[in-house]
Amino acid sequence: MAIQSMDLVKMMEDPVKRHGINGYLKIIDLFSSPSGMPSAIDLVGNKLIVLAPGAVVGEAIGITKAGRSERLRDLAERLMEDEKIEDVLGRKPVVTIFKPNSLAKNLYHKDPDKRALFHEFICNLHRNALLEMSMPPRQNVAIVETDVALFDRGSYDDIFWSYALREADLIRDNKMKEALEISGRSIREKLVHIVFGINVPFSVSLEREKKRGGGYGTVMNPEFLSILHESYMRAEREDRIRKGLLSSYNKGDITQEDYKEQIKNFLVQVPYISINGLESKETNSDKIFYPFRDQILYNHGVSEELEYLVGR
Repeated sequence: MAIQSMDLVKMMEDPVKRHGINGYLKIIDLFSSPSGMPSAIDLVGNKLIVLAPGAVVGEAIGITKAGRSERLRDLAERLMEDEKIEDVLGRKPVVTIFKPNSLAKNLYHKDPDKRALFHEFICNLHRNALLEMSMPPRQNVAIVETDVALFDRGSYDDIFWSYALREADLIRDNKMKEALEISGRSIREKLVHIVFGINVPFSVSLEREKKRGGGYGTVMNPEFLSILHESYMRAEREDRIRKGLLSSYNKGDITQEDYKEQIKNFLVQVPYISINGLESKETNSDKIFYPFRDQILYNHGVSEELEYLVGR
């Protein structure tokens, strides 16, 4: 659902009860989970969530147990309480957290023989949520406009999973290419505006995963987490190269055409914020909040004193 500031803390402290008296999953509760909306079609509120003018769509990617969800909730709360944004908009911003892959994880079993199908389904869930927010609704459909859409994994994350799943021989080449095409359409259409790469060493991710109990699975095991971590590190390496090229461009050493040519095959094609999940919560909170806030202000006509605006 679209999260209002006064409701956020209450939602975080009141976990969703997902099982009815007959023991079956209450699917409708997935659409009111504090971890994020699975779709822009709000079945509980009977509304369609659409992007407001000047809206910013952000996506958090990264290895498991790096603190993605916590960082997004913190970002949402800070954005909604920011006085500068409220002054520019004339009201508090509406912020919505999305977690479309929660449908796949809660409804379907990860059958190793159908891993490609499971991954393709997740890729489509992420793309569909982006499309749902972007299309014009009919007049007889109630809507809520969100100024910020925060994805806890999305189309960019799917790209890194596609490569990792193939590297681990969990999907075939043709299935990887099919998944990359689904995600690639959202990238080419620029449906995501900012990406946050939140990572920890895979050994830390593994240790945190172990604390959940239940042993290792087909995917969440030392071998695959190492491969997945290396996949995410490509984004980190490309970001360092991008920053070096941007510095060269600003100095006049290369042309804009040279810059674009050298980054055209990078996996992340929007501003990328690197977050070390081992750093303090306060430090990481600022690293995420200020660039995102400045992007919102920029989109609404504020161009002065935006020292944290990235990618420009």
